[in-house]
Amino acid sequence: MRIQDLVKRELLPIKRPVHGGQGWKISGVEDFSHNLNPYGPPAALPQLVMEAVDQLDHYPDDTSAHFRQAVASLHHVDPENVIAGAGSAELIRLYPEVFISRKARVIIPRPTFSEYSHACRMQGANIMDVPLCEGEGFRLDMNAILEKLPLSKAVYVCNPNNPTGTVEPRRRMLELIEECERAGKLFFLDETLLDLVEGHENISCMSEVKNHSNLFVISSLTKSFAIPGMRVGYGVGSRESVDMMDRARLSWNLGVIEQYVGSRLLKEHMGHVQRAAEMMARERGRIKKAIDGTGLFSPLSDQAFFFFTRVNNVRLNAVDVMEHLLPRKVLVRDCTTFGRPCDKFVRFSIKTPEKNDMLINAIEETAQEIRSTAFGARMHV
Repeated sequence: MRIQDLVKRELLPIKRPVHGGQGWKISGVEDFSHNLNPYGPPAALPQLVMEAVDQLDHYPDDTSAHFRQAVASLHHVDPENVIAGAGSAELIRLYPEVFISRKARVIIPRPTFSEYSHACRMQGANIMDVPLCEGEGFRLDMNAILEKLPLSKAVYVCNPNNPTGTVEPRRRMLELIEECERAGKLFFLDETLLDLVEGHENISCMSEVKNHSNLFVISSLTKSFAIPGMRVGYGVGSRESVDMMDRARLSWNLGVIEQYVGSRLLKEHMGHVQRAAEMMARERGRIKKAIDGTGLFSPLSDQAFFFFTRVNNVRLNAVDVMEHLLPRKVLVRDCTTFGRPCDKFVRFSIKTPEKNDMLINAIEETAQEIRSTAFGARMHV
């Protein structure tokens, strides 16, 4: 008996997505490959966890009522507009399970977070990828999306986009959401990285779910509070769409600790996130000026709290640069897994000023080393 003959055929060509944040595997390295709050978790986190431990002798509330209320208050929606998830990853998987049928077409800009296409392909969907406009800072190609819209069932957008760091303004997002609504198409919006962008309140479309029935927006506490080891996420949508997803949701998907800690963090510690966003906005210009001066990369975009940039040297790719930086105790994200031309791109986050100095020094030394090596090679020609 061959298991391959019995499994769903949609699964056979699929490989697991590859993500950053692998620094825990390498001793003594500062991990700039992930996009977490550089201040780390709030100081109150251990106490909050201990307070929740006493409740572990009973099942969690399957409705996550207190957590959903905290989300609703934060985003000015009703609790019925909110669904809890074990991180945003669960909701990325759940959405196509509920809404995307086999052979449906889904528009996904490229490059972007690989979990969207992975989840849709597991349902047998066909991906209509629309390349982002590199010459315009990797912005959405609205004309290309609208051209393919009649053939699709849903559009996926990540804002800020991962890995490019492009932040689309709220006005532009709403124009696309409204075009999709008029055409009877679903719109999946990932704002997981948005809380750490200064001025995010004027960019987020969370509260718009009350006005647009086709809109579903996800976020999580992973990045904002630097707690990737606790899987706490949520989605916000119309009452009807949330009700449909809730019918298919895994029971007890948010544990007692996650519900309690998540509620308290959203109610009492958003200032921790805001301070990080403000600090990273200040650091962004300093890092850009220093690293642009090395000539190692194309000029850095300065929209989000992480950078996505092309390696300038034609002889080097992203893996080469990553390996040059590792001996200097700095890990950046090699973006090869996002597909071409991303094999020439790296991504790295903004951290605290002291750690950013470490990044700048490592890149300056690497640029000098590469220049010296290239000069030596020419001398021997």
